[in-house]
Amino acid sequence: MATAKKTAAKKTAKKTAAKTTAAKKTAAKKTGAKKTAAKKTAAKKTGAKKTAAKKTAAKKTAAKKTGARKTAARASTGGGENLIVTSKLREAIRGQDVRMSSDLVAALNSHVHEVLARAVARAKGNGRGTVRPNDL
Repeated sequence: MATAKKTAAKKTAKKTAAKTTAAKKTAAKKTGAKKTAAKKTAAKKTGAKKTAAKKTAAKKTAAKKTGARKTAARASTGGGENLIVTSKLREAIRGQDVRMSSDLVAALNSHVHEVLARAVARAKGNGRGTVRPNDL
């Protein structure tokens, strides 16, 4: 009987050892999987940050180009900021069955700036701070 008890105890010890080893292996696999998942997540976050940085840089470049275009447009008008609404001018001219030259907007804008400058000078010459219709 003592031999039977020893044999049973050995079998139980082997089962327990096998369970412990299996549990350790499973835990090791899970930990490895967690580390791999953590690395992938970190890589994704880093990639997202790089992508966001690229988008921001692209927006800045686009803004610089747009600013350059606006500056060039102002320079071509000759009078500074564009005061003429091109689409409205085009509608008014088409309503009279004629076409519009591409230079017309710049020339008209320049003329408006000159007229306004003369009106402001006249108002100041008369001691007023307000430009009135009769100054035109």
